[in-house]
Amino acid sequence: MRLHSSAGFLRLFGSAVVSQAMLSAASLLVGLILIRRQTDIQYGYYVLITVTLLLLNGLQVAFIQPSMVVRLAQCDAQGRRDLIGGLYREQRRFILGVGALGLLLTAALWSAGVYGTPLALLLLAAVLAAAATLYREFFRMVLQCLRRPIEVLLCDAVYVVLLTGGAYLATYATLPAAAASLSLAVAAIVGGSLLARALWRHEPWNIAGAPTIARDIAPLGAWSVSGAAVHWGFSQGYTYLVAGMLDVKVVAAIAATRLLLMPVNLLSTGISQMMLPTASQWLHQHGARKLYRRLVLFCLALSVAVLFYEGLMWLLRDWIFATVLKKQFAERDTLLFLWCAIFLAMMLRDQLAHLLVVRSRMRQMSTLTLASALLALTTSYVAIRQLGASGALIGVLTGEVVNVAGVAILAWLERTRPAGDGA
Repeated sequence: MRLHSSAGFLRLFGSAVVSQAMLSAASLLVGLILIRRQTDIQYGYYVLITVTLLLLNGLQVAFIQPSMVVRLAQCDAQGRRDLIGGLYREQRRFILGVGALGLLLTAALWSAGVYGTPLALLLLAAVLAAAATLYREFFRMVLQCLRRPIEVLLCDAVYVVLLTGGAYLATYATLPAAAASLSLAVAAIVGGSLLARALWRHEPWNIAGAPTIARDIAPLGAWSVSGAAVHWGFSQGYTYLVAGMLDVKVVAAIAATRLLLMPVNLLSTGISQMMLPTASQWLHQHGARKLYRRLVLFCLALSVAVLFYEGLMWLLRDWIFATVLKKQFAERDTLLFLWCAIFLAMMLRDQLAHLLVVRSRMRQMSTLTLASALLALTTSYVAIRQLGASGALIGVLTGEVVNVAGVAILAWLERTRPAGDGA
């Protein structure tokens, strides 16, 4: 019986990891297609849109998921249907309301002559992409909470094919960034519809259920949303600083060099999905002190792998930019070096933070992240004025170093706390 249960868990875990790896690979491929086949400014516009989509989806997940996970575990079949239906009803109202407002505002500003037709079309495509992305991600989130990763994997495969194919076709359009955003919207609508059908077969929801659900989850959701917004400001806020203070082309240069280090992020994220339940098990079996020691050793081992990959990217950088990306950027080597340091710090933070997460030190982590985000954005603003594009990453690196140092100190202190002092 235990063997059968373990095999089932591994299948669930493996499907989730494969799905995440597939989405990350698709994002990398779309970036390479646009970098190679379009101008820097068009790729820069697409990056600004996708960064905004990350924020919106992060806020949606933060507001809905924590309460939904707890409530689904406590509901019977009818209760689950009412809960899912109530959440979908409120989410649909929000999307329709905000989407309509975005379309009207874009049209009004275009009519007033604030910007021209090309930018108006780009903004319209961005609004549609945002609405479609939130629609798809809602059903994806619910299926994952119901432990249905196989359905999510199959639907993600369709989404990835449509996304990458649409990005390639968009490079032939007159407005490639708008066309790529529109193709993203189409892929998200199709993928979301498939996810909705899969969810309906498993849990046919009651759209009139849980009439007060939005008000009920608001207290916890508000705190989660604020944390998600802070995290986005920490990790992505520099993008809009660069666009506002310098140029959209500079956004493209920073994003293109970041793209080369995305396998490091995939490695850290994929391992974290496995390490969090493992860390929880180690904590209960061996205590915080031994868990801390194992996490430190694990960080050292991962650091060797990350440094090897980054060293390889550095040695091959001339060939990669000339042949793979087919682009050359100002401050190319400086940007690549800074991203190498940033991703190494991010990996160390993510792994050491597992001790704090399994001991429920969320308040301390949120406070540290807020302080790091404010420091990162302030440093980026000052450094951009003095140094240009590299200044943005100097600010990000400053925030990451402070954050990983704070996590390391908190983890060091946590290892000595009594076993019962934490969840």
